[in-house]
Amino acid sequence: MKHVEQIKSFVLFLLVILSLILTFSIWTYTPNYENIEDSAVKQIKLGDEKEIQEVLKPYRILSYENGNFSGTVSTSAVRNVMEAIAGLNATELMYMQSNLSEEEINSKIHSENQMTLFFPAEIPIDTFRSVLKFTQSDLHKITFSHILIDWSNLKQNQGRTLELSFISKEKQTLATTVVAISEEQFHSTFIKATQKFVPYEEIERPNELSIYVPSNPVDLVQYTYYIDEISSEKFKNVLFKDTNLVRKNIESNTYTDGMAMMTSDSRTKTISYVYAPPSERIVEIEQSELIQDSYDFINQHGGLTGDYRYSYSNVGNRIIEYQLFLQGLPVFSSNTSTRITVTWGDNQVFKYTRPYYLFGVSESSTHQLPSGPEVIETLETLKNIDDLVLGYNLTPDPQKPKVYSLEPRWFVIRDGSSIPLTNISVGGVQYGLE
Repeated sequence: MKHVEQIKSFVLFLLVILSLILTFSIWTYTPNYENIEDSAVKQIKLGDEKEIQEVLKPYRILSYENGNFSGTVSTSAVRNVMEAIAGLNATELMYMQSNLSEEEINSKIHSENQMTLFFPAEIPIDTFRSVLKFTQSDLHKITFSHILIDWSNLKQNQGRTLELSFISKEKQTLATTVVAISEEQFHSTFIKATQKFVPYEEIERPNELSIYVPSNPVDLVQYTYYIDEISSEKFKNVLFKDTNLVRKNIESNTYTDGMAMMTSDSRTKTISYVYAPPSERIVEIEQSELIQDSYDFINQHGGLTGDYRYSYSNVGNRIIEYQLFLQGLPVFSSNTSTRITVTWGDNQVFKYTRPYYLFGVSESSTHQLPSGPEVIETLETLKNIDDLVLGYNLTPDPQKPKVYSLEPRWFVIRDGSSIPLTNISVGGVQYGLE
């Protein structure tokens, strides 16, 4: 019995010692963590991000030299000219004139040794300073639809400068600035871009801006595209803040999280996203801020999935639009959307509509369209026409849902809308509006 008590005491002693050792080990234990490299969460994107000068692009460039117009809509020429402008430093922007008449604008475009860039919509100079650097911090609250690049001083050896004029056809204003440039730099950029220009003709109109069209018949490529599609799920992941809250209605092909709704339309191949928060007071917003915010919103998720160019703004309704271009020509369609439209609310997007198709593998053939003057002769009137442009008419194949054709045509632009002209071969019968 005496030994039993000794054994119990010894076992109890061992248990106490083990308990103390275990407690001490727990208190002093430091795990040997492996170093884990920091890695940012990869954001889902629809495509690559783009610089703002890639969307603030003209749809036409004209040059006037030795009494003749020449011009282009070439994507590469437009890109090269915009990159050349982005590499310049401007001096002070001088406000020169208001109440500029149509005749005065025509006269300035018709000046020797000058290149003119035609933009689809008015651009605030505050927005364009992201492309062209100015010396002053506060710029005039002006917009422009044309940039005129005058190289007379450079050609006459009166200084290594270009004069840039910013003309607004909407507000009828003129502002100018001067940029320094070497003769070598000028020839390797601006003059090099004009080498593939084709002859253009000015169509004058009383008390209206002139129309500028190619002088000769135009050979263009007609495409048949097998299109790719961006999935609705990818848009859901991009547009909704918390995808765990999103529910899908299969019948209507809609997604909602209770605050926002996204609809995918398989017929028109478009996405429509609407965010409907409680009513808020809509404060005024500057056009430059509206353009920048909309561009940032689209670009952050890689939404500029093609050659989309800024083409329309409505500050009162807070709407910005980007038009799809292909091979330098605008793409129009009555069957689907060819524009990205952003409507801004207070501090965030209220509505976002856009195509979800991408151009994939293509087949092509050459198609010739009549010259601009030939088309002009067939039109009954040139009044109430903003412009006459070459473009592509996008139509689906009724038998093959993923096959689309891009047919080159002449289009009348009127009040921001495109009207295709019936496509007749060169030397054919009269054109007409469809």
